[in-house]
Amino acid sequence: MAESRRSFLKQSAATVAAVSLTRCAPGTGREAAEIDGDIVALPSETLRSVAEAVLPDELGSEGRERAVRAFERWSEGLEPVAELGHPYLVPEIRYSGPDPRPGWAAQLQALEKECTSRHGVSLSDIDVPGRRKLLARSLGQAGPGLGAPENANHVALALMAHFFDSPTATDLCYGRAIRKELCRTLEGAEDEPPTLGGAP
Repeated sequence: MAESRRSFLKQSAATVAAVSLTRCAPGTGREAAEIDGDIVALPSETLRSVAEAVLPDELGSEGRERAVRAFERWSEGLEPVAELGHPYLVPEIRYSGPDPRPGWAAQLQALEKECTSRHGVSLSDIDVPGRRKLLARSLGQAGPGLGAPENANHVALALMAHFFDSPTATDLCYGRAIRKELCRTLEGAEDEPPTLGGAP
């Protein structure tokens, strides 16, 4: 099972070159893409089924839910075609890209439709290896790289990109409570971060 997970991540995230991103989530429970002002809701249950297939097993169900909710909060706050910051004395104004959420919602709906067509059940009803097979077909057309989540052309890559830039992902990677981007006092700044298990 661990081996098939590694294979899947290599296949989808071999498309991975660099990871650089942002944060955040609460699920709305809406089951289809819905425009409410500027917010497009991602199908909640399907997104969580995808997360179970692409996020690290070490997170456990609670950690995975926190990661998905963080992604949902972040995506709800996306502002398409927003003015981007630029260096001092650089006159050119740059803008972010168009809203990726309608496309992501459509991809989740398409995954459900394909799963129902192939297996006669919802995505959440098939096992994780089966979900990875369905995702691998979609990710094969997603293009190279895993960059900023808002630029991802597949929702699974956006979810992975968002998570792998998080403090939790950094802690898991090094096995230590680094707590990236959290404010700390100078006291103990020279000490090595404690291991995740709490041992020195």
